[in-house]
Amino acid sequence: MKLEVYQIIVPLASLGFVFNLFRRFLKSKASWQEAALGAAFWLSVGIFALFPDAISKAIADFFGIKSNINAIIFFCLGLIFFFQYKLFFMLKKNQMAITELARKITLQQAEKEDLQS
Repeated sequence: MKLEVYQIIVPLASLGFVFNLFRRFLKSKASWQEAALGAAFWLSVGIFALFPDAISKAIADFFGIKSNINAIIFFCLGLIFFFQYKLFFMLKKNQMAITELARKITLQQAEKEDLQS
């Protein structure tokens, strides 16, 4: 197996990202779920860079697609839509929390004004 330049650079970069994630976790700037999910993602990117043909063929066989390139495209599109879906609900949850906080602050200010008058 002949190694290409990207097969050396991408796994090293992936290990750097994993190291950075765990450093952030140790400094309490990331939760263990974020660190574990991020590490799994970057390790899978590094492994995919090392064995692109075997992994893409396995994905193509799993989904029943003849071309391994098409399988990778469909798989990545699925991941993108999944993460977009997750981000949408995270954003919606944050908006609801901000609305609730604004209501509480407004009620506290109204109570404060009532007590002062």
